Amino acid sequence: MKICPFCKNIIAENNDTCPHCRRILVERIGTPYRQQSQTIHQEVKTSTNKRPKIHLGQLTKNFNWDNFKKYIPILVLVFIIIFISTQKEKNNTYTNYNPTPISVIPNNQDNKIELSDIPEIPKKDPKNYISLPNGTALSKNSHYLNGLGELKIKNGTNLDAIAKLVNTATNKSILTLYIKANSTYNITKVANGNYKLFFNLGNDWDTDIKAFTVNSSYEVFEDDFNFIIRKYTEGDYIRTQYSTFEVTLNPVIGGQAETKNVSVAEFANY
Repeated sequence: MKICPFCKNIIAENNDTCPHCRRILVERIGTPYRQQSQTIHQEVKTSTNKRPKIHLGQLTKNFNWDNFKKYIPILVLVFIIIFISTQKEKNNTYTNYNPTPISVIPNNQDNKIELSDIPEIPKKDPKNYISLPNGTALSKNSHYLNGLGELKIKNGTNLDAIAKLVNTATNKSILTLYIKANSTYNITKVANGNYKLFFNLGNDWDTDIKAFTVNSSYEVFEDDFNFIIRKYTEGDYIRTQYSTFEVTLNPVIGGQAETKNVSVAEFANY
């Protein structure tokens, strides 16, 4: 039991309020857990809004020049490597060049061409590439161009082409002609015989050496072209039957003609 300090009446020990005068005897401010939660929340909020400041003077003071000097050669080496790589990328902005162009028309058919005789060609801006008119004949043997056979050649690539129709009996080209990119040419009057078709794709025709100086590649169709002229009787008439072929220098869906690569020296010797 205890006595109320205000009305002097006897009240229970655990009473917070006097039942007689209604005066508050003890005021509670909250539980320790709640107070701790509020304190933590305040600390988090404060640490978010007030970030520590870093002064430049403190960084300078902590910088060790003697340790940094050890890494200077490495940094210089990294800079040199980056610079060289950048220069290589600039040099490769042009199309890849064939380092060993060779004339597609042999000057002397009795002499074989050696790779050691191939000249070096300087680089050139693609805007200045040289091209010949479509169907330009670079060499021609009229003895084998007096028949009825036909061979249509479609160049569906973005490169110009040199086509060589080679007689397999003589291993010599009967016709070497220029076919422009995305163009077609029809060879007519091909005489009876067995032939192979070689072709050279490339850019920038050099008239002096008679060769492409850029992106030059050489291929041959694996199957031969057998041109035949045959006459037969049909009633009162004599009919003539002759061979016609059509090929594309670019891959096409459903195409059956296979090609394979050949060396530049082999191509030039026909």
